[in-house]
Amino acid sequence: MPWELLHEPEEDSGSETADRYEYQYQVVARHCCEFDSSDLQWILCEWHTDYVLALADGKYILVSVKHREHSQGTWTLAGLCGDGGLKTLRARWQECNRPHQARLATNGALNPEARKLATACGESNTARLKQFSEQLYQKLGCKDSDEAFEFLLHLRIEHELPSRKYIRAHNVEKYVRPMLRSRGTRLSSTKVYDAIVEVVRESARAVNNQASPWVFSQLHSLDEQLLRDVNVARRMVDRERVELCLSNVTPVDGPLLQTGQATEANLETRLTKKLRQGGIGQTAIQSAQRTRRSWASFEAQNSAPLPGSGDLVDDLTTRVLHEAGMVESELATDEGTYGREMLRELNRRLTSENLGISKSANVDRLHLLGLAFQLTDECHIWWSPEFDVENDGAA
Repeated sequence: MPWELLHEPEEDSGSETADRYEYQYQVVARHCCEFDSSDLQWILCEWHTDYVLALADGKYILVSVKHREHSQGTWTLAGLCGDGGLKTLRARWQECNRPHQARLATNGALNPEARKLATACGESNTARLKQFSEQLYQKLGCKDSDEAFEFLLHLRIEHELPSRKYIRAHNVEKYVRPMLRSRGTRLSSTKVYDAIVEVVRESARAVNNQASPWVFSQLHSLDEQLLRDVNVARRMVDRERVELCLSNVTPVDGPLLQTGQATEANLETRLTKKLRQGGIGQTAIQSAQRTRRSWASFEAQNSAPLPGSGDLVDDLTTRVLHEAGMVESELATDEGTYGREMLRELNRRLTSENLGISKSANVDRLHLLGLAFQLTDECHIWWSPEFDVENDGAA
């Protein structure tokens, strides 16, 4: 690590007020999922800025995180330089000998002028950045526009991150689950995420279970250097620390089937009515009720937390409904029941291999059958000619 980063920051109050920075910890946590897929080497929390990213080629990125409440409206140029912290970020960037990049990460939307600045920075549009530097150099605390221009060339503005309310769900879906799928690891994505956030939290507070650095101090030794090195080590998150974190999360051996004793006794649901109308006996109906509950548990664990974010459950629903439709078209008649034959055929066809479902989805055959029973209760799948389910419970 270069001395420009290693020297003590001018102010270091972050760890003292860490309880106010849960949002910041979650912004950092997403990077902990990138060690396998990027050239990220380590993350240094609460050092000069909210955190520092180190890349393999010796480049460093200083990151400042700003959460903005919806009621505060969009960022303006003046707001970005003041409340948004670009003035402070530029000062830190200058103190650290102008590293590769300075980045502002925020959930707040930008007004038109601020968005133009973000676009110009992202595209390294020198003509536009010169204009902005002349306009903003005093607000950025620069002595002239040339100094501001150098900073803006290295600035990136990452805006419209998820808000405090949604960032956990967003990070689990976008970062943790892809990481676990690529590893083929059977771990709970939410437990992994919460464990990673805890690692970041401890790093930001410079807390761990190791002995006090004073234990290593010796008479006439350079205690200042030693204490600083220990402090940096405690604030650093690297691949090894994330691997240790993952090793402490209990693996999931496989998708568990429902084993609870809850029953639907005395409740004539649409599912039981339709199966009975299809000629299916009571034993199979009891099995269908339990298998449907197993699917409900699987669905709760695997539904995408945000709409439109690549839902596994929606994909499985489409596949199972298609297969059920094919079976029905082969067996259905205008008269009589076909439920027994349909159950037998679906039990044979509803497998991950037959439906083209990736092994990483880790879905059991009985969960797929449970999904078919759920779709039955929702009146998407029939086991006999249609009838008035709400009023006719007789077979």
